[in-house]
Amino acid sequence: MNAELLELTRLLHNMIRFGTIAEVANGRARVLLSPKLTTTWLRWAALRAGDARSWWAPSVGEQVVLLSPGGDLTAGVIVPAIYSNAFPAPSDNHALHTTHYPDGAVVQYDYQAHTLGATLPDGTGVTVAPGKVTSNAEDTECTGNLLVQKNLIVNQNLTVNGMSALNAGMNVQAGDGGGPAAIVQGVIQATMDMIAAGISLVKHPHGGVKKGDDDSGAPK
Repeated sequence: MNAELLELTRLLHNMIRFGTIAEVANGRARVLLSPKLTTTWLRWAALRAGDARSWWAPSVGEQVVLLSPGGDLTAGVIVPAIYSNAFPAPSDNHALHTTHYPDGAVVQYDYQAHTLGATLPDGTGVTVAPGKVTSNAEDTECTGNLLVQKNLIVNQNLTVNGMSALNAGMNVQAGDGGGPAAIVQGVIQATMDMIAAGISLVKHPHGGVKKGDDDSGAPK
């Protein structure tokens, strides 16, 4: 086989190669193609790379495809990714779209079960800012603590099974249909005073009593 045919065969062989990620840095990666061959720093294919851009770097050891136009490995583009023995498929459910992260977080949607779930490790923070988050769900349940730094607006019913701490006061208005603004089944305890229709529970006077050691009757 002459040299030209050998070179052509080499170039054809290099057009599509399988390998694993050897290094990742500065938006590029190197691919290990064989124990003795590692590519130079190459770009990888992204889901979007225009006015909308996505970023998800491949990880070391991840199996990929290397496409090299003309068989030139220095001009290759990395196409992630292929399941391998080191990183097997996380599920065999065809109705499940899921992403498993190295810290144990799992985000998934099952279109047959109609369930969207996110399992996050302890200490994970979720931030949505700025703007507004709207939930049109029939019921929203919070099983842990809920901290509201500003205003809480609830257009339907709010049920709190645990202790509520309102650090900046509370303003309760009766509904359009009338009736009491608040119903308390139990004891109300105030450390200072309670005022109803401008009358102080602590300081209002009682008529029909004499000054002295006698106590007045119950408020009327």
